[in-house]
Amino acid sequence: MSVVSTLLLTVMSSCGDDSAGDAGRFCGEVEANSEALFTPEIESASDIGPLLDLYRRIGAFAPLAIEADWDQLILNYETANTVVVDDEESVQAATAQAYQSEKSAAAVKVWLQENCAVDIGPVATIVAQNG
Repeated sequence: MSVVSTLLLTVMSSCGDDSAGDAGRFCGEVEANSEALFTPEIESASDIGPLLDLYRRIGAFAPLAIEADWDQLILNYETANTVVVDDEESVQAATAQAYQSEKSAAAVKVWLQENCAVDIGPVATIVAQNG
């Protein structure tokens, strides 16, 4: 690849969406919405959709260091949103996804404390996590 091609790719990639991977914006959005994100008032299934929208909107700014873990939290709520109370298979799928996302929830907690000075409080897990 020529020097000109490399420079062109660098310039093009820096002209993309400035919001993607924006740690400052991500931290600010998490802080401004921390109560809704981490202590949501979910009284019915209809409350999950707006919560998912909030997670997705904020996730658009997630830095690469935390993006995969944040996406796991989104997947957890997406899976919970598919639960049919009388369908044991859907309940089990949501339970399994909740277990799978525990490590990511703990990682998000630690990352937010270290990089955003945001303490989301305790993260309840079945399996003990570092953090």
